[in-house]
Amino acid sequence: IPDDHWLMEAQNAMDDNFPKGEDDDAQIVNIIWGVDGLDKDTIDDRWDPDDAGEIVWDNKFNPASSSSQLRFKSICQLLKSDSYANLVLDRNVKCFIGDFEEFITKEKSGTFPVPENQFVTSITEFLANDQYGAEYRNDDMIGLLDGRIYYIFFRVVGKGDRGPKSTLEPRWEKWEDLVDSLNSNSGVGLNNAFHTSVWWAWYPTETAIVSDAIQGMLIACSISFLILVVTTHNVILAFYAIICIAGIVTSVMSIVYFNGWDFGTAESIAVVILIGFSVDYIVHICHAYVESHHRSKFERTRDALAKMAISIVGGAITTFGDGCMLFFTTFIFFQKFAWIVTSTIVFALIWSLVFFPALLFVVGPQGQTGDVRVFLKKVYKKYQDYKVSKQAAK
Repeated sequence: IPDDHWLMEAQNAMDDNFPKGEDDDAQIVNIIWGVDGLDKDTIDDRWDPDDAGEIVWDNKFNPASSSSQLRFKSICQLLKSDSYANLVLDRNVKCFIGDFEEFITKEKSGTFPVPENQFVTSITEFLANDQYGAEYRNDDMIGLLDGRIYYIFFRVVGKGDRGPKSTLEPRWEKWEDLVDSLNSNSGVGLNNAFHTSVWWAWYPTETAIVSDAIQGMLIACSISFLILVVTTHNVILAFYAIICIAGIVTSVMSIVYFNGWDFGTAESIAVVILIGFSVDYIVHICHAYVESHHRSKFERTRDALAKMAISIVGGAITTFGDGCMLFFTTFIFFQKFAWIVTSTIVFALIWSLVFFPALLFVVGPQGQTGDVRVFLKKVYKKYQDYKVSKQAAK
């Protein structure tokens, strides 16, 4: 939604004039120990969100040893230190080990770290205590079941919120480096941690959308080339047309760049659609060029423009007008779409009625040059001659 919309003005006023909570402009990142992966081969229904597969537990995970308890404490202190101030917001790290130590030393008058054979019992008592362990119990931050601790995670309030791929990718890499550093400096049993976040789920999704958009453009251009070859019967003409289509797409992408937009979801969807708009006007000129009864490239090009230019301009005006209506919508997605549609029409007109005819004037195919039918006839004749010579040899 644009910043001048009343809803955004209210949101901005709240952000600027009222104190912020820990989750505002922040990203919740969980650092998890005890999970080795997810077995997706057990999924029966991929469309069922509750059927995500079976968790593969890390059998080497051992939080009970004295060294593991001390390592948890040092990791918690490290995350709260200045070393990771660029990632952690206001040293906001929720890790059980500090409260657990206080519970053992003050509530139980014991020593920390607790003996390994007493760790599970102590954790059970800690989680049952409303003063020290209620938050960890309610948020399932310690996976205690049937006398075994399956997992433990720390909750970190990180800097930054959801953004496009260009924003999330470097932040994700920093968290990857952080967790890799923690693993490399931990012993067996605590060296298989990983991090999760709601925003990380969007990062590969947007990466896939962008990748699929590029793949879609390549497929669309390839199919367009084949269709142009079939409809015009001229491979040279089809090649020139694809050059112009690529020029239209590149020109529209320059609008996206100069507007300062990241190549995100809206742009990825629109860029595949614009291939269709790009082909439309070019193919009309190609068809008229081929159907012209003249033989010279100059006469053919002039004939194609005389027959099709007025129709192309008329179609462009109506489509351009339709795209302009989207400028008056509220959502930014539709406004971006309006920019892409209208700029596609403008550039398609320029490339199809200026550059493409100029290219045909200079190096357009004449006579039977580039005609695939002539080539196929020659191939067929060669094949027939080969069959005759083979039969004669017998």
